[in-house]
Amino acid sequence: VGQGIERAVEDADASAGPVLDPTSRWKATIDRILPAVVVLRVSYVRAYDGEEASYSYATGFVVDAARGLILTNRHVVSTGPVTAEAVFLNKEEVEVVAVYRDPVHDFGFFRFDPAKVKFMAVTQIDLAPDGADVGLDIRVVGNDAGEKISILSGTLARLDRAAPRYSSKSYNDFNTFYYSAASNTSGGSSGSPVIDIHGHAVALNA
Repeated sequence: VGQGIERAVEDADASAGPVLDPTSRWKATIDRILPAVVVLRVSYVRAYDGEEASYSYATGFVVDAARGLILTNRHVVSTGPVTAEAVFLNKEEVEVVAVYRDPVHDFGFFRFDPAKVKFMAVTQIDLAPDGADVGLDIRVVGNDAGEKISILSGTLARLDRAAPRYSSKSYNDFNTFYYSAASNTSGGSSGSPVIDIHGHAVALNA
């Protein structure tokens, strides 16, 4: 009986495929989710809450491939009229339209027509905020103030950081907590997904 159990366990392990080390698992995860991450190019007129007219790069990621919904920050979507394009991993560019700006917290949505993406399959990243925990190994996947995607590793250090105050003359988030991570992000990374090793977004980079 014991030998039979051992053979059964060996057969089960073999059918499950090779066990990957963490580095290989992360590589497989990043390769899978990268097509869902986009660089956003946004032109702003003077907004209604005092911000200046401007042009900027940011990041977003597809959360609903069928409907063409891209999650990013509210300060990227802005409160005034914008014109914007999303640049996918294969450099295809599609027009995006602002469809939601949260009135309190720093998130919003753009929408695009999935049929306009001709040369790659549109994929999405599932949201899993309950997976966030202190000590969680993460990757922040976003652009580096240009049109190239960068991948930064880090660890969630806190889940109860006070919302940052950016300026007395512009939008500031409030009545919420932010996560803090040991990772150095740069301009253009606003709206990046914070990914766990399973490829789920546990947070949105601000």
